Amino acid sequence: MTALAMCIFALGLVGAQDQISTGLQALADAERAFAQAATQKGIRDSFLEYFADDAIAFNPAPISAKERLRSRPARPFSDYELRWEPRTGDIAASGELGWLTGPSTFIDHTKPNATPQHGNYLSVWRRQADGTWRVFIDIGSEPPQAVPFEPGFTRFPFGARYAGGEPKTASAAVLLAADKALNAQIVAAGSAAAYGEVTTGASRLHRSGFMPPIGAAAIRSWMKEHAPAMTALTGTADAARSGDLGYSYGAYDVKGGQPQHGAYVRVWQRDAVGKWLVVADVVQKF
Repeated sequence: MTALAMCIFALGLVGAQDQISTGLQALADAERAFAQAATQKGIRDSFLEYFADDAIAFNPAPISAKERLRSRPARPFSDYELRWEPRTGDIAASGELGWLTGPSTFIDHTKPNATPQHGNYLSVWRRQADGTWRVFIDIGSEPPQAVPFEPGFTRFPFGARYAGGEPKTASAAVLLAADKALNAQIVAAGSAAAYGEVTTGASRLHRSGFMPPIGAAAIRSWMKEHAPAMTALTGTADAARSGDLGYSYGAYDVKGGQPQHGAYVRVWQRDAVGKWLVVADVVQKF
């Protein structure tokens, strides 16, 4: 095979890996339908419709998202205007677990001269027994301005993905161990070095008050400057049946000049050699 032919072949493989599958398109469409429902029903009632019965929120420990929603009054879209759209994400090869992220805006029309509040949401979705997609985790950050994304909707760039066929229970256990190992390394080597070992060129770090650092180098730099004295404790983790995508969550603390405490959510994807890598990391401060 000539060098040119090899280059064309390699480019074809990369393109195939990042193509939007039918399943991922269906997931993005479910998110769009959810966002549209919010314009018709308001935040509370649309979230109750699209959240799974076992969906969780954080306080900072995990609690029932639906119970919390039901405890709050319904407000029409004309009062609380929330808009969002999926711009990137991915789905497991087994088709029952996926994640999405994108920009959001919120306007409280009950206040005079209200201006849009920008957000960057992340959602973890599970496909239900009847085939519908429902949100399991929804968590957002508040950046200082609108977060840019590539035009349209694109599959998260990850390269060659895991296809080892490991049983789900084994994959979940390996992912749980990976999350615990990251948290141990944060203490042993510092957050910057620890995250540098498990992030990719496209990994996302969502922190309120900041534009999201994208890629391992930017994440290392941000951690070194803003969260060098961080500790985290793993709560739980779960993986798709195909063992190539999963999530974890737990509690974190940051000591120093601006102490923080709260919950973290990490989305992980697994590369071709079986290493779990953090593709999105979000915290919610309390």
